[in-house]
Amino acid sequence: MLRLLFSIVMMLAGAVLVLIAGAGKIGALVNGLGLSLIVAGVVAAFRELVIVRFEAGETTDAIATKLHQRMFAERGSGVRLVSPVRRGYNGYYRWTTTNEPCALFFAGRSVLHRMRADFRDRTMYPVEEVLLAKLQQGSTIRILFLDPRSDLIPRLAHEEGQTEESMLSDLAVSLGICHRLYELINSEKSLPARAQLHIRVYDEVPHFAYHREDDDVVIGFYFLTLLGSASAAFEVIDTQTKQFFEEHFAGIFARAAGTGRILELSPHQTAPRFDAALYDELRNTLTKALGQQRCERLLAGHG
Repeated sequence: MLRLLFSIVMMLAGAVLVLIAGAGKIGALVNGLGLSLIVAGVVAAFRELVIVRFEAGETTDAIATKLHQRMFAERGSGVRLVSPVRRGYNGYYRWTTTNEPCALFFAGRSVLHRMRADFRDRTMYPVEEVLLAKLQQGSTIRILFLDPRSDLIPRLAHEEGQTEESMLSDLAVSLGICHRLYELINSEKSLPARAQLHIRVYDEVPHFAYHREDDDVVIGFYFLTLLGSASAAFEVIDTQTKQFFEEHFAGIFARAAGTGRILELSPHQTAPRFDAALYDELRNTLTKALGQQRCERLLAGHG
């Protein structure tokens, strides 16, 4: 902008000199100087308005291309589209059909609510029973979903094009699954010593949905006015990008340890740890927003 202003000043100064140029050698010299300033100003303005912007556009396009190549590469790196819609994507549930222990990490806005809906569509066992079966195989399971007490709820619900009540209802379903899973684990006589379970709520903006099964990672993005489960699913291809997402969610997981641990089962632990005080606090928050009757139905899995 400063260069463009200087160019205009040059043209104006040149025009003034041309107008005041008199006769004779001095007049010719002043007139020539004025014309030179006008030409220089026009050239400078043309460069600023056309050439520089064109070059900047090319640079922007080049950066965008590189970013696209990095994130959506076809040469063994970045992420790759695996489903245009996350909801119901079969790749999310390969772990439910294996008999081997898995390392599982699921994170998003409500997570368990989405699993419950997909499991019902597939006429599978309830989510809590499937998770218990994986613990019986000696699996490690980490789950993160949004804290119903969060001040972010109204904003995130609006961005997804749903009501605050709808988002809180989904979270109530997820919370109820946690409680039923705790009761199932508590009724078990024994689980493999290596079995681990960590379910936590977090109070941060969830930029991505995250699904990791051993070394396989699938992510989803949250977009404005589009429900998260209706957006696409992307498989993470290379180790470096997998590490990026793992560190992102590991950080959220660690920060949720202070006040967000609902259900924990550590290796060689004889009984699960369920934070009843936290559960009651979250339930009270949901009851105030949804009403007691509806909240209790959702927590019980009847909603």
